[in-house]
Amino acid sequence: MSNILLVEPDYRSKFPPLGLMRISTYHKERGDCVTFVRGRSPEKREMHWHRVYISSLFTWELPRTVKTILYYSKSVTSLKDIFVGGIGATLQPEYIKKRVECTVIEGQIEKRGVLGQNSPPIAHVIPDYSILNSVDYNYEGANAYFVRITKGCVRNCKFCAVPKLEPEFGLLAPLEQQTDAIKKVHGVKQNLIVMDNNVLAVEGIKNHLRVIEELGFTKGSKLNNRERTVDFNQGIDARLIAAEPELSEALGRIPVKPIRLAFDFVSPRMERDYCKAITLLSKQGFSAFTTYLLYNYNDTPEQFYNRLRINTDLNEKLGIRISGFPMRYIPISDTKRGYVSSKWKWRWLRGIQCVLQATRGLVSPNSEFVQAAFGKNTDEFFEILSMPDRYIVYREHYKTHGAKEWLRKFRSLSVPDKNEFLELLERLNKDGNRKQTIATIRKYRSLIEHYYPNGETAPHTPEEEQAIS
Repeated sequence: MSNILLVEPDYRSKFPPLGLMRISTYHKERGDCVTFVRGRSPEKREMHWHRVYISSLFTWELPRTVKTILYYSKSVTSLKDIFVGGIGATLQPEYIKKRVECTVIEGQIEKRGVLGQNSPPIAHVIPDYSILNSVDYNYEGANAYFVRITKGCVRNCKFCAVPKLEPEFGLLAPLEQQTDAIKKVHGVKQNLIVMDNNVLAVEGIKNHLRVIEELGFTKGSKLNNRERTVDFNQGIDARLIAAEPELSEALGRIPVKPIRLAFDFVSPRMERDYCKAITLLSKQGFSAFTTYLLYNYNDTPEQFYNRLRINTDLNEKLGIRISGFPMRYIPISDTKRGYVSSKWKWRWLRGIQCVLQATRGLVSPNSEFVQAAFGKNTDEFFEILSMPDRYIVYREHYKTHGAKEWLRKFRSLSVPDKNEFLELLERLNKDGNRKQTIATIRKYRSLIEHYYPNGETAPHTPEEEQAIS
């Protein structure tokens, strides 16, 4: 019997670490003792483990992944006994290999023998839900069947990591087989989470949706006096719904909550298909939508703002709620989240980040909210994004003092001067000797003071500012 440690670094994880859950099942079936932790545990580090498995998330979290690997490096006989897999390890394996000599697993484990002689294809093993009870962390879907109808995607979007993570599109095990296997070991689950990248693209999708109904997930169905839900957690393709309206009727027979869509591409056709899909789904009784809005890729700030307004127009026209979920584009090779596309400026991206900090990441469907958060028009939108952080996050507090003076000075700049000033802010953000640099600047000095009072980083909150003064 071996002692096995499963580690999920302390990322902000929404869903459980399915890879580690499947590895747990494999080792328990071998008779091994399995322990699961999140982050860096001093107690677990002091113990000896025959193997340590560490999951990776996005590429910009790789520094945290490596830090976690090094933390447990003395807990094993050899660094090769630390196995690292997941998204980040697959997309940037060399980042890890250059920093620590552990065992890096690229891609999903779909072949035998990857984890040892005669080890099964882990990607098809039943997840061990019981390990989630050992950590003080609330995952969404802990009481749900996690299933996949397909792997890969029929699209080949250049901004997406799926073509590298899962290059082939194809069917997996039948849904009823997956849910029966989970039910047999871990009992009946309340909800269903379908984790496909583009589930509607598979041939015969209506038959698969019918199976979901037969599994007990019909609109209005309940278990334990609570409504059951189906979540296509990677979203559904609006273009496919617009092309085949009957799909909206099939979806309307199951309790999808929420309806997740993407409004990423900036083109008249995508706008038309997106609006048509929303309209079709609203006719089936769906009233709550979550829309992912990719920005900083091939769009302009004006186009991003326009997509927000399209959502508010649909809300008012159809009497629905579309919550926007802006997602900043980061290349899969980026480990620092510093990418700025040619159509954006660093300050504008920082401004959106500040707005979303105040709104907790979501954009309300209310038109008045969007106007207050992002501006009544594109001119106001650019001004808000250009403000100092605290003037954006604590808009109400600073609107009569601080922000009012900043706005007057900012508006007095010509367009070329505004661009020059915003580029200066980007350089100052990266400047390790910022205070000394600011001391040498004469032009824009009064404006810079709003961002860096006396050359220092501004207080983060009004309370901190008051304490300093």
